[in-house]
Amino acid sequence: MRTRTMFALTAAAALTLSACGGGAEPLTQEQASEVLLTDADFPLEGFTAGTPEEGSSDDDTGGTEDILEGFPGVDQLSQECKDALTAMGSINADFTAQTSVEFTGAETEETPMGAPSVQVTVASMEEGDNPLDAVSELNSACEEVTIEEQGMEMTMGFGEVEGDADGTKITIEAMGQSMEMVLAGREDGGNYTVLMATGVTDDEAIQVLDAQDEKISEL
Repeated sequence: MRTRTMFALTAAAALTLSACGGGAEPLTQEQASEVLLTDADFPLEGFTAGTPEEGSSDDDTGGTEDILEGFPGVDQLSQECKDALTAMGSINADFTAQTSVEFTGAETEETPMGAPSVQVTVASMEEGDNPLDAVSELNSACEEVTIEEQGMEMTMGFGEVEGDADGTKITIEAMGQSMEMVLAGREDGGNYTVLMATGVTDDEAIQVLDAQDEKISEL
């Protein structure tokens, strides 16, 4: 469904920022992989971990401008919003370590848009702009917009994540159904914990960030 495609496009722009939290010194690649959440310590029930990946994927090398070319209804977004989306993909962040894993839940009648998922990323960098600032900028730069695409009407909005985290919550409503994507994280001493989640509440997202930060603090 196009709503799912739209989320994937938006997520791709944000995932170039993948990030971890906690510690006065940037984590090494070995440490980032060591502290990544596993099935045993993931706080939400019914989720299964995929295969952890170290470093950026080949798909993360493209700029946000390329994604905007195929973004449904991009011409209906304000210039300020498009600039904010572009800024997310153009931040020159030099990550010295990065590892991530996706947890997938069960698809039920209550998840008509697909199974819930939570991708957790732990990363570090020695210097550079905080990528979470660009993510949070979407909340003020992007107003709610109604997009008409191939005879279907979709409403998309950006809002703050409730809880102790920086980021944005993207809500899309179409054909009487609603879907949310949470992109949120924390920074501490050049380390970042970031998650991208669909099908979970803000509180559940914060629980995952708390669990990841706690594991990092035990190093």
